[in-house]
Amino acid sequence: MKPFGKLMTRLDAVHIIDENIKRITRVEEVPIEEASGRVLAEDVVAGFNVPPFDRSSMDGYAVKAKDTLGASSKHLTLKLIGTRHAGEVFEGFIGDGECMEIATGAPVPKGADAVVMVEYTKLSDNMVEIQREARLGDNIAPEGEDIKKGEVVVKVGEVLTPGKIGAAAALGFSKVKAYAKPRVAIYSTGNEVVSQGKPLNSGQVYDINSYTLSAVVAANGCVPVRMGLVRDDFEAIADAVRDAADYDAAVFSGGSSVGVRDLFAGVIEELGVVYFHGLRVKPGKPTLFGKIGETPVFGMPGYSTSCLNNAYVFLVPALRKVAGLPTAEERTVKARLSRSIKAEGEREQFYSVHVEEGDAVPVFKQSGDITSMAYANGYIIIPIGTKLLESGTEVTVYLLS
Repeated sequence: MKPFGKLMTRLDAVHIIDENIKRITRVEEVPIEEASGRVLAEDVVAGFNVPPFDRSSMDGYAVKAKDTLGASSKHLTLKLIGTRHAGEVFEGFIGDGECMEIATGAPVPKGADAVVMVEYTKLSDNMVEIQREARLGDNIAPEGEDIKKGEVVVKVGEVLTPGKIGAAAALGFSKVKAYAKPRVAIYSTGNEVVSQGKPLNSGQVYDINSYTLSAVVAANGCVPVRMGLVRDDFEAIADAVRDAADYDAAVFSGGSSVGVRDLFAGVIEELGVVYFHGLRVKPGKPTLFGKIGETPVFGMPGYSTSCLNNAYVFLVPALRKVAGLPTAEERTVKARLSRSIKAEGEREQFYSVHVEEGDAVPVFKQSGDITSMAYANGYIIIPIGTKLLESGTEVTVYLLS
């Protein structure tokens, strides 16, 4: 492998990734009870009016409004001819001087054109005293007031929230068409990496990155597929990359640094295209992005903290675009540094912190430290050219949750 060439900036890298990522086009039918968070692939269109009938919006009495004229100053009495609850059918007709007890959500009977709230009535035997005058349409939700037949209620490309699922259910949908969740192949490379459950020999470490990357992938609308460990061997890596081409995206960690045993970038160059390899960031300098056929491929650093930080910055926007999800809104807070930080200055630096009671406590130690990754709940970006941030400096913290 040749050494890194000119290092690319973070913003340029994000732009190149975005230019070379396409949304998934596969569509599948999904039961609405399983559709939360899915991206809709076909409009949800109302097949009928909602409500499908004139509906009472209050508990009270259905009346003819004209029969209540003057009731506010001089109480009037109407004859009670029945009771109507939600879901019940009444085939009769409200005549002059008559009323019907009605529950919220029940269809308004024929002949009635207003509902008097129960608070303004008094029942005695089969007669109802009306204590407030009703106006035409009072406390009635007319047919189609909420949704008109043929109206698009949820649009293609929208993410199905509980409210949108409820709207589809109200229209009688038991299934919706949604874009398939992208399947993302995840590999950990390196002869030193060992699967959990096996004893560690000298110089070996357990696989961390495939688990952290799987969590990131799942949290951003995709399906992680852990493909296992890959040895530092050109043909082994090439076989894995060929397999990765069958997925919607692939992420490899390790094997992208410059060195005799680091072969990943060479495989991508031979089998596909490399858009960049080497970023002007710390940690994460060896980050790579390319394609095998139509499958975007990421090469993340092997060190756990570097891998996770770069996944948040570079992988998350790509995953969300492939899945058809909206760009994640950056959640930031202002905080004060609890101690000074010495920075490199030559590269933009992602520095892990723990925010607590308005203080940003630096927790980054080294790129491979597990505690940095476990304790951090955010990170700050230290600009190129900055070599020192003094204790007490106000910083912007990018939250991880």
